[in-house]
Amino acid sequence: MKRLATLLAAALISAAAFGQSYPAKPVRFVVPFPPGNAGDLMARMLAEKLTASMKQSVIVDNRPGAGGNIGAEHAAKSPADGYTVLIAASGIVTANAFLYKLNFDPQKDLAPVTLIYSGAPLLVVSPNVQAKSLQELIDYAKRNPGKLTYASYGSGHISHIIGEMFKQAAGVDILHVPYKSSPLPDVMSGQVDMLFESPLLVAKNTGKLRPLGVVSAKRNPKMPDVPAIAEVVPGFEVTGWLGAFVPTGTPPEIVTRLNREMVSAIKAPEFLKRLDELMLDPGGDTPEEFAAYVRSNYERVGRVIRSANIRAD
Repeated sequence: MKRLATLLAAALISAAAFGQSYPAKPVRFVVPFPPGNAGDLMARMLAEKLTASMKQSVIVDNRPGAGGNIGAEHAAKSPADGYTVLIAASGIVTANAFLYKLNFDPQKDLAPVTLIYSGAPLLVVSPNVQAKSLQELIDYAKRNPGKLTYASYGSGHISHIIGEMFKQAAGVDILHVPYKSSPLPDVMSGQVDMLFESPLLVAKNTGKLRPLGVVSAKRNPKMPDVPAIAEVVPGFEVTGWLGAFVPTGTPPEIVTRLNREMVSAIKAPEFLKRLDELMLDPGGDTPEEFAAYVRSNYERVGRVIRSANIRAD
């Protein structure tokens, strides 16, 4: 018993020392999408702030491909020592397990650290669509099943999943039109009737699109005249997000340190200003809160993917 107590004490001291010395070498942010998009930009800004606060380099490692699975698998199978952090979009963690044959399990092999940001898209229609409100659109779709079309950025993309969620929640039949690139031009020209798009892109194309609803529980303060879809379709809420994860098994004290550093960076005025410019909402929750959030998203998205028989391109 004495020997066991001694070994346990030694282990605790060793773990504490490890936590205090972390990070002793550069930390790597694995970003599973190409440079230049909002997620990559915010990951780089976050890396810069952590480099300053942790007194150690934080390097961004872009590993795009296979819907984000290449980078996510690499991160999940990296040593659980706190030196590899996955910066993942929501679909990679919540949808991909239902869409692809994976060599890892996002729910078991990745441990949540914190939510970085979230953002609810808008339901927009072409100026050619006669409906001037969400209720008018739903009423028209119910009278004319299969006549309206909605575009997405590809089968299995979050814009596709949200479209199927809307169809189920509103009880309408709308034809899905997947694109390999941006469908915005065809929606603006009237070749496709509607699309679930980011507020930033909608704002950049004011007058060319008609926003009918925001996919969140409440209205977007930057677009107060656009109702929340939940005002017409109770309970309808879908949010895209970016979050930080580490390989499962990473020491709790390292997860706590990363969470503390990231939350501090996310709450910094310049970071908040940049998120506001991108029309995104800041994160900064605890690992436990983020884990519950991820699990809830995973279960909800999975039900839609299975019931709508969604397949990835």
